[in-house]
Amino acid sequence: MSELDALRAKVDALQGSLLATECFLNALTEALSPEQRQGVSAFYASESAAFRAALMRSTAPEATVDTFERDVERATRLLGDPPPEVVLPGDAPFDD
Repeated sequence: MSELDALRAKVDALQGSLLATECFLNALTEALSPEQRQGVSAFYASESAAFRAALMRSTAPEATVDTFERDVERATRLLGDPPPEVVLPGDAPFDD
């Protein structure tokens, strides 16, 4: 097996794993009550804001950032109501 074939097999395995994880998370989300979805949505907004800030300060490829944003939007839609706006401490406006 060539190095390219080995890399392709690894990517294929990762795609299958990611799809199975996404399927599991979709099922969990559907099983949540509206109140539970609201709580998860708030925590998810906070976590995704922190990850977004870290990604913007990193050398992550643009494709990684774009995919992160796409999947956060999809998960947010799946949860339902828009989450509260999250402002990280470093992003908060200064009081004059």
